[in-house]
Amino acid sequence: MTTLVRDRMTSPPRTVPAAMPLPELTRLLEAAKVSALPVVDEERLVGIVSTTDLVRARASGGLTADRAARDCMTRDVVSVRETDPLDEAARRMVAARVHRLVVVDEAGHAVGVLSTRDLLRDVVATRVATPIASVMTADPITIDIGDTIDLAVQRLAESNVHGLVVVEGMRPTGVFTHAEALAGRALPPALRSRPVEEVMSYETICLDAETPIHRAAAHAISMSVRRLLVVSNRDLVGILSCLDLVGVVGRASALAPPPA
Repeated sequence: MTTLVRDRMTSPPRTVPAAMPLPELTRLLEAAKVSALPVVDEERLVGIVSTTDLVRARASGGLTADRAARDCMTRDVVSVRETDPLDEAARRMVAARVHRLVVVDEAGHAVGVLSTRDLLRDVVATRVATPIASVMTADPITIDIGDTIDLAVQRLAESNVHGLVVVEGMRPTGVFTHAEALAGRALPPALRSRPVEEVMSYETICLDAETPIHRAAAHAISMSVRRLLVVSNRDLVGILSCLDLVGVVGRASALAPPPA
């Protein structure tokens, strides 16, 4: 039996009005511990706003009370219908390089969200034993543990990634994500010149490059993380996101139900 989007999506979706001020939106994303939310205008989907958008707005000095979600949201939303096959949705995710799809009805109203996390159990179910080195992103963007918070924020704003790997030499020691960037930009200028080590997240999982794909997905589920660091002889060789793992679902011709 074909697995459909509605079998995995989160519904109803949490949305934000297009007129929501950016400072309020930042607090909402932080409180909800999500990286993006659909934006609606009179219930109709008009965009999606992410922590990437907010980091860029803050880096340019545009995260002010007079600006709203509509001013920095992405208008070209990648969407699916709840009756679409799940493997087709996974392929759309990977092709667009987005971590979530908004599920819409015939009227263009958001009725759900399908994220990479929603698909991880399907990745586990595939039992693909191929090493994660084959799907990881090699040469991840890094920052040295002694570099400043300001430099980390700027590098993250200029790159199209959700986090930097903080390294000491070739050894990963933590990550600097949008959450740390938004908090860091709120610090006084004198403190933003402090080392990134003081604000980085230590919540990282390092897996050997030979770890099977399905096992990596199980680690991501159990630890509730969005990215895994890939090492060889303890040196950083890549980064593995949930999106990289979801590509396995997109290639599957049939999906087994996820384990209970």
